[in-house]
Amino acid sequence: MKKKWQIIIGSLLVVVLIAAAVFGIVSSQHKTTKPQRQTHPKDITVSKFIKQIAPAAQREQKKYHIPASITIAQAGIESNWGRSKLAYKYNNLFGIKANSKHNRVRMYTTENINGKNKQVKQYFQVYNSWAASIKAHTLLIVNGTADNHKRFRSVQKAKNYREAAYALQKNGYATDPDYASKLIYAIQKFNLDKYD
Repeated sequence: MKKKWQIIIGSLLVVVLIAAAVFGIVSSQHKTTKPQRQTHPKDITVSKFIKQIAPAAQREQKKYHIPASITIAQAGIESNWGRSKLAYKYNNLFGIKANSKHNRVRMYTTENINGKNKQVKQYFQVYNSWAASIKAHTLLIVNGTADNHKRFRSVQKAKNYREAAYALQKNGYATDPDYASKLIYAIQKFNLDKYD
């Protein structure tokens, strides 16, 4: 009788161990992993940068009618063509400020205040990829700002990249008074309108 109980208990123990092992394997396969944040070389060339982000800019243009050339030029100018620390390490191509305490980094930025460039420390949003940064930029243009949801609608209605560039400047996208001219120059210099 004692031997019979030992066999039963031993068998139950084996079943429990097998179940625990199977459950452990199954549950580890169902764990959600946080997406890894992409990083990029800080010495990327302008042409490689453009080739890397152009497909995402074109996808957003198809959905929301924001010229891909404008998105690429903005990303290039705002991020020093992918070579700013905010861009290559934190995937923020447009200098988009953080709107929560999560996924952010505090860094210096240059702002034009009353005609003078000043260094200001601010919190910026951190993204997992450059494509995610481009998507966030698109949504900012589409949805506007908290104080004016229609602020950048004229960018979507623009007939060409020139109109879009001036619409961004007119509606206060950047503090730089020459922002539209810089966008147009970059588009022409690198033939970015071929992506529109």
